[in-house]
Formats: sequence, structure tokens, C-alpha cells
Amino acid sequence: MCSVLAVGAAAPVVAHAQTRTEETASTATNYPGTASITYVGTWHTTEITRNWSGGTAALSTWGHFSSAPVPQCRSDTNVPAAKVTLSFNGTGVRWIGGRGPQGGKAEIFLDGVPQGIVDTYHDVIPSGQPGAEQLQTELFGVSGLANGPHTLEIEVLGDKNGASSSCIIVVDAFDIEGTPSGRIQESGPAAVTYFGNWTQGDASRPYSGGTAAYSYADLVPGISPSRDDPRYYTSAGIGGFSYFGYDGVTTRAVFTFSGTGVTWIGFKGPQTGKANVYVDGELVQAGVDTYAPTEQTQVPLFRSALLRPGIHTLAIEVRGDKNPLSSGVSIVVDAFDVTP
Repeated sequence: MCSVLAVGAAAPVVAHAQTRTEETASTATNYPGTASITYVGTWHTTEITRNWSGGTAALSTWGHFSSAPVPQCRSDTNVPAAKVTLSFNGTGVRWIGGRGPQGGKAEIFLDGVPQGIVDTYHDVIPSGQPGAEQLQTELFGVSGLANGPHTLEIEVLGDKNGASSSCIIVVDAFDIEGTPSGRIQESGPAAVTYFGNWTQGDASRPYSGGTAAYSYADLVPGISPSRDDPRYYTSAGIGGFSYFGYDGVTTRAVFTFSGTGVTWIGFKGPQTGKANVYVDGELVQAGVDTYAPTEQTQVPLFRSALLRPGIHTLAIEVRGDKNPLSSGVSIVVDAFDVTP
């Protein structure tokens, strides 16, 4: 039986006011509590099959390609290990996640200083029986920090306890000690919100701003995992996610903006697929084909019609299909140009 390594954890604190920040909080909006969350690497950000805080959680199994001990838990080349960074003001913080028979290992950093490795494996009764999983549970906590700005980083190692069936790390929410108090759900406004499986922080090409996000269409309408990526076929199931379903979620990137027009900047190449584009929830272009015989970066892939001034959304849905000439189905989100 394995328990979470309590390195860096202090005695339980009950007297401090806490602000809860959900795992999908915007990195572009200063919520009360001045907390923000940034994801890099590959994450499934809309896990909805368990009783998570706020209704959703983020999952990942993928450590760095060159260092993850478990082969099926290694990220793509040129992509960093999956990592989430919480920036907050306060005197303490708790990571709220999940333990289970499929739990993996993650390393914790507080203000850049290593705090140890957390093992989220838990199986107090035989696997597959109700009660083996622990949800909305504290995986790491610290208090007594100097009041001010801090960062908490959780890096997926792509490693697991020998008894675990996968390397899954769950980010459900964070509790921040300080004022003001109150729970922050994930429904606040965001610049770009990713649904389904996306890899963020890809720096393998000259993208706008240095990085881009992409998806292999792991979730397609009707919700079936893609058959184009052999990494998702393991003895533990599809990407180790056989224990956490995808019901009701499609792979989308949703951009919220204020203006009269928007352009999606992406990538064309011999390995890319097709996408549907929605503006304000309406399908405006089906099957945008991003195939090209040679790679093209920072390419305008869609331009909207003239919009009324105000707040709008642009959604890019990964279809999971492709031009017959293409070798893959990936879709790249590099940037957006907004017309005021």
C-alpha cells in the first residue's frame, strides 16, 4: 500500500480563509484571489465521469519523452512533460486531485524549489470494486508561507508505482490560504479554453509567440478515441484512460474575444487533418482542410465574416478525419488575430 509523500506538507490548518481555484481557471483573467493556471504538455482537460470539484478535472499521463520511465507514458518528442503551474497570492496552498489503482507519480515545486514526489496510487480494496478511488482529496499541502505571490508546479513524471495500472495524474482544484475567501469554479471567462486532449507548449517549429497547441483528435464527435496514434493502445487500455471515460466531450479549442472579426492562425503540412469552425456556437465552415504537401507555419486557416461589436467565441473542433493525401489528423492552434 502506497501513500502520498508528504514532503513539504505542514500540519493541517483549519483557521485560514481559503479561495478555491478550479483547474480550468483562465490564465488571462485576474480572478478574486489573483490566481491563474497554466498548462503545458498533453492534458485531457474535461474529465467528467467522476464527482470532481466544479464538475470537471484535468488528467495527464505524459512525462518527458527522454525521461519518463514507463514507455506508454512518454510525451511526443519536442514537447515538454505535462505540467501545470498555479500562480497565486496567499500564505498556503493545497492541491486537490484523485488517487486510485491507475494513479501515477508527479514532482512538486514550490516557488521553483523541489518539494518531493507524490505517488497517487491507491487500492485499499481489489481493483474494479467501488471505493478504490479517492476523489477531491488533498495530494499536497503547505501553509505558513510569506504573504505574497507564489507558484506551485505539478510535473507529470510518466512514472508509476509497480502496482499501478497507469501513470494518471489528476488536477481537480486548488485551495489557497488567504483573503478573499470563496470557491472559484472553472466557468469564469477564459481567452482560450481547451476541451478534450491537447498538447500545449509545442516549440518544435517557428510558431507565433514560440509555441502552439495541437490535438490528434483523440476525441471525435460521438466520442471515440482516435486510431491514428499507437501511444493510446496499452495494456492498461487506451492511454491508460480506460478508467476515465470521455462521454459528452468533443475536442475543441474555444477562443473568447471582443471585436468585429477574428482569424485563426495555424499550421499546414503533410500530417494534418480537418476541422470544423463555429462562431458564436454556429457552424460556419465544415471540414477546413489543413493538408499541404510541405509544412507551412503561421498560416491563416479561417477568417470570420464581419461581426457586430462585442463579445464572441470562435470554436475549432478537431474532426479526426483528413485529406486522403495526409498521413495524420492533427490540428494546430497557433494564434488568433482579432479585428477591433
